[in-house]
Amino acid sequence: MSDNGEKKKLLDYDHATLPEEKLMTYGAEALSDSELLALFLRTGTTGRTAIEVAQDIIDSLERKSPSRQGLSSLLTGTYDDFLSIKGVGKSKAARLVGMVEMARRMRRPMGRSVPLNTPKAIADFVMPDLMGLQHEEFRVIGLNVKKELQFVECISRGTLDCTVVHPRDVFQGAIGKKCHSIALVHNHPAGNPRPSSEDRSLTERLKRAGELLGIPVVDHIIVGDHSFYTFLEDGAL
Repeated sequence: MSDNGEKKKLLDYDHATLPEEKLMTYGAEALSDSELLALFLRTGTTGRTAIEVAQDIIDSLERKSPSRQGLSSLLTGTYDDFLSIKGVGKSKAARLVGMVEMARRMRRPMGRSVPLNTPKAIADFVMPDLMGLQHEEFRVIGLNVKKELQFVECISRGTLDCTVVHPRDVFQGAIGKKCHSIALVHNHPAGNPRPSSEDRSLTERLKRAGELLGIPVVDHIIVGDHSFYTFLEDGAL
């Protein structure tokens, strides 16, 4: 088919169903970011097509997090963020939050038997969940003697640049589940994973507590924007 013929065929589609028809004819890879997102929105609003509302969502979240472009900007979106955009009601906002969470879970390594025996393995496991968050979260990963996953627990949620962590909370789950060791993980929403002086002080305190309890801290991973820092590999643990 000539280019003119292809364009004419596309223009013949009803604009509201264009993304679905375009996908079935040309494949998902032919769709733009806004067209893909419009598939999940299903409908637009008065005076705005689903594609236009989808582009409004992407534009809004790109302004919120300039380091993220296109669909990756949705990882920073909250229910309230989506709801604040004209044409997105409660149902659409809930659907978008669910879509983002589904994308996070699809990127996780599958199964508890996946060994978390290197800093990269730990980072790969947690980065899909932590990248894009607009607040700090501190998580503890419990490991068995083979360094396989026993549990993951978020013990603290903080602000943009701060979270409060108590050693008692860090080790409580590991003691109860008889873990052999733990890994510590938290994120830096600003994107730079380099540890602060507070991060270093906390890591040292938790390392000493682990030694006393017989539950060693094998690493402390800080997640940034598409990057991570490891205390172990930096010789700081």
